[in-house]
Amino acid sequence: MIYQGKKLMNKNFIIGGAIVLVVGLAVAIGVSLVDEPLDGNLPEGETTISGDALPEYAGENDINISVGLQAPLFSGPDQNSEIISLEKNGKSKILLFLAHWCPHCQAEVPIVQEYIDTFGLPADVEVIGILTSIDRSRDNYPPHDWLVEEGWSETQIYDLDREIGTVYGLNAFPYWVTLDKDLKVVNRVTGKLTPDQITVLINLLINQ
Repeated sequence: MIYQGKKLMNKNFIIGGAIVLVVGLAVAIGVSLVDEPLDGNLPEGETTISGDALPEYAGENDINISVGLQAPLFSGPDQNSEIISLEKNGKSKILLFLAHWCPHCQAEVPIVQEYIDTFGLPADVEVIGILTSIDRSRDNYPPHDWLVEEGWSETQIYDLDREIGTVYGLNAFPYWVTLDKDLKVVNRVTGKLTPDQITVLINLLINQ
């Protein structure tokens, strides 16, 4: 189990920690979403979305806006152009929205991967990297090569037209959305997380 000392925290403490996390990260340095062109050398496949869009991420007030909402379902291509779907499978989800050109995303991916390599993930939690706002003219293109270099081991989905990011309320990177086993929103935050903050997100999920 991840961070044995932390799993003894009761649910109220964990929820309180998540609220502090939201407040702290609302002012964290991030990269705003911009309209950039998409071009070439990417996986192929159709993106599909069903369900109501989430409100745009609202910083420190987001816990009053998004928590408990049903997340929209989606599917899109992975790095091999195989279509991957968000669906109920008995696991909670950590959706990590990344832009390959974002310096904070570039710093965050190795932190997340080292965390997974060192501590693993609970059996009922999975991480999905969602590559969005893709731009051939900017750093680390194509995104797949970047993730290969970082040793990314988790599922990756390519949001080729930024449709998934839009319906999830994305407005800055990195963008974290956690969902319970029923795919309802548990938390949304932006900014680069430390290992301890990642643990807070995971513990909040496993205490649902």
